[in-house]
Amino acid sequence: MHARLIEDLHLTIILIVTLLVCLFVLPLAVFRLSSGYYIVAVANFLVVGVTAAAAAWAWKTGTTYASGIIISVICTVGVLVSTFYRGIEGALWIFPLVMFVFFLSPPKTALALIATAIGAITIRELALPASIVESRIHLISFLATSLSTVAFSFVAARSTKNQNKQLMRLAAKDPLTGLKNRRGLEQELQFAMSAQQEIGAEYGLIIIDIDRFKQTNDDYGHSEGDRILREFAHLLINSLRMNDHAFRYGGDEFVVLIAGTNAAGLEAVCENILTRVRATIRVGERPLTVSIGAALQGPDTDTHSWFQRADKCVYRAKDAGRDRYIIGCKDET
Repeated sequence: MHARLIEDLHLTIILIVTLLVCLFVLPLAVFRLSSGYYIVAVANFLVVGVTAAAAAWAWKTGTTYASGIIISVICTVGVLVSTFYRGIEGALWIFPLVMFVFFLSPPKTALALIATAIGAITIRELALPASIVESRIHLISFLATSLSTVAFSFVAARSTKNQNKQLMRLAAKDPLTGLKNRRGLEQELQFAMSAQQEIGAEYGLIIIDIDRFKQTNDDYGHSEGDRILREFAHLLINSLRMNDHAFRYGGDEFVVLIAGTNAAGLEAVCENILTRVRATIRVGERPLTVSIGAALQGPDTDTHSWFQRADKCVYRAKDAGRDRYIIGCKDET
């Protein structure tokens, strides 16, 4: 549980907001119900119930995006109801609401919700003077403080979102070759499995090992090994279509995911890579060679068995003398 909360910040924020709502809003709901403020009490109970249900759903499914928006909407509605019926007592909740919503929702969605709430409060006060604040100067003060809070929260949320996107891109990219790494591969494999199940799309998986790469490092040094890895990655990119993907899986092992293919198409890609590597990249006086294993999705129901079938083909290609490809090994595990 602790590890999950550390890894999923959005889920952690949802749970913190839910805890705060239960600690502060639930007692208010009970008090208002006992005091005869039934509409506000019902709104408070709804905020607590919907927030708790959304948090439970996020915890169970791991899907936090929808839960965050649901909690943002119900909390915004709750603040508006409290403000319309309890005046400034409810309006003061706009400030914690700003923080909650900008943490829970995308910046533009959060901005729209908060702007709607502030606009509704302003229209209500202008239509019914002194129903929320005592005077126009108090309304101006409320607008100045709330809008300033919103502006800074929006800028901070946008900046944080952009930084997170950049970090995610960096986390999924191999710094030496510029290809996506193992993390990126796992995401694309899951997408491929879903595409097959939903629309019947067929993908091909190719695993490539550079032959005698350790010996190359030993004989020529790691700088030469790095050059070969970069050149090979560049060759892969130029050998694939726009909707195909190449990854550096680790060390001298690369993976290619071919979209919308069949056995003949997979074989053509393997042959093309094998030929271009042999003709283009050299190690000292000899051409570079690779061993390739490949497999179509076939009946696999998970990415592990699919990957294992292609991986077995790589080992068979190496055992058969390297500088070749083998397609379609059965999973015998």
